[in-house]
Amino acid sequence: MKTYAMMILGCKVNDYEAHYIKEKMNQDYLEVSFKERADIYIIFSCCVTNVAEAKTRKFIRTARRNNADSYIVVVGCYAQTKPDEKVFDEADLIIGSKYKDRLKDFIDDGLKTKMIENLDDSEFEDLYFEEYKDKTRAFLKIQDGCNQFCSYCVIPYARGHERSAKMDNVLKEAQILAKKSKEIVLTGIHTGRYFDGTNHLIDLLRELIKIDELKTIRLSSIEITEITDEIIELMSKNSKIAHHLHIPLQSGSDKILELMNRPYDKEYFLSRVSYIREMIPDISISTDLITGFPNETDAEFEKTIEFLKKIRFSFIHLFPYSRKDNTKAYDMPMQVSEPVKKERVKIITDIQKEITAEFKSRYMNKILYVLAENSNNSYTFGHSKEYLDVMIDGVYKHNEIYKVFIYETGDVLKGKVID
Repeated sequence: MKTYAMMILGCKVNDYEAHYIKEKMNQDYLEVSFKERADIYIIFSCCVTNVAEAKTRKFIRTARRNNADSYIVVVGCYAQTKPDEKVFDEADLIIGSKYKDRLKDFIDDGLKTKMIENLDDSEFEDLYFEEYKDKTRAFLKIQDGCNQFCSYCVIPYARGHERSAKMDNVLKEAQILAKKSKEIVLTGIHTGRYFDGTNHLIDLLRELIKIDELKTIRLSSIEITEITDEIIELMSKNSKIAHHLHIPLQSGSDKILELMNRPYDKEYFLSRVSYIREMIPDISISTDLITGFPNETDAEFEKTIEFLKKIRFSFIHLFPYSRKDNTKAYDMPMQVSEPVKKERVKIITDIQKEITAEFKSRYMNKILYVLAENSNNSYTFGHSKEYLDVMIDGVYKHNEIYKVFIYETGDVLKGKVID
């Protein structure tokens, strides 16, 4: 049997699409580690940062070194935006954001070409699969593409315009996945902009909570402007919807937010977060933040620090600004130097570490519901519905949700299962 190896870079949407390909490939091929010699290498690429692009190039070269005669496939956003990069000469098949549903057929046929096409007329590709192997938490892609065109972001060029799966198709796949996974994460490039022509995200959530086998529904990254009062009301009243929201802020400076082409200011963001916390007091709210954006002077950076101290996120995904071709920010004046970016990342990391520790300390002597994901000889590890890391005393069955009393807080919460 021929072998294949896969490397998945980037976001949850890439992860979802890659697992669809895995399920198809496993019908006729044997999966091996990317470090091993394989007949076929499949690399799901990412272009959000320069680091992600560099990793894609690295793994293409690694695949060719592992087996000079291998068949190399590069898929996804980096391939879509820069298909003529020199490193892609090492690849046999290049697929962008279209035709993932036909990828295995192309591999079976040994097709050697660049399948990069215009995304303007793209429709949502339904990629059905039975289960997320080796994972207790299943991603379910409900939306693709972006119309926002933030000045730092290449995703609209990599993924095309916004489009969504039909609600009936989402419900059908959720019912299948729920047979094996207790928790499903709804994901997309703009998850909150889900609209299938008739139904919005709130309509989809109201139907998903009716699936008996599905115990937890988690929303992936969602914009502050997309979190409606109806969504918050449903979250507050239905325990199936996880009390965690990841809401990208990107900057705590109104000047920088405007330059980024973000559709809100600090006052709006804070007022909505305050409302959400009022409605759901135990909610965990995390964020994405970019530092070192063009024109981010020391004074503008200080405004971000002040805002972070005021709003107090549970945790942050922090990125130094990556200068990307084909974006408005690329040619902006007052680019910030790499050493300054690095220093600002350290400052924010140190500040957020204390805020996160304080947030976690609130769960001392509290009860959390934890999805068991893996274990060793003494402990079981998982995440609570607030997306907190929890270490449970004892070994428990994976893919089950346990009621856990927290008796110690720190980087990881420690607890014991109670009846």
